[in-house]
Amino acid sequence: MSLIERIEQASTGLVVTAITGAASGSIWLVRRIFTNQKQIEMLQRSLEDRDRQRDEDREALADVRTDVREIRDILHRR
Repeated sequence: MSLIERIEQASTGLVVTAITGAASGSIWLVRRIFTNQKQIEMLQRSLEDRDRQRDEDREALADVRTDVREIRDILHRR
């Protein structure tokens, strides 16, 4: 086998390796992007749920404050 044939075989192997590596890298990148997008969506939903819960808690606290004021007024009248 001549030197030129060996160089051709080696270059073919390198090209195949490079193409395989690029394809694998592309697949990994696409999967990573979709995974991150799903995580971002989950975090957004979690934040929305927390905001809703915080608003409900604030309303409940306002009701409690109103009730405490009413009780104080009643106790001070006696």
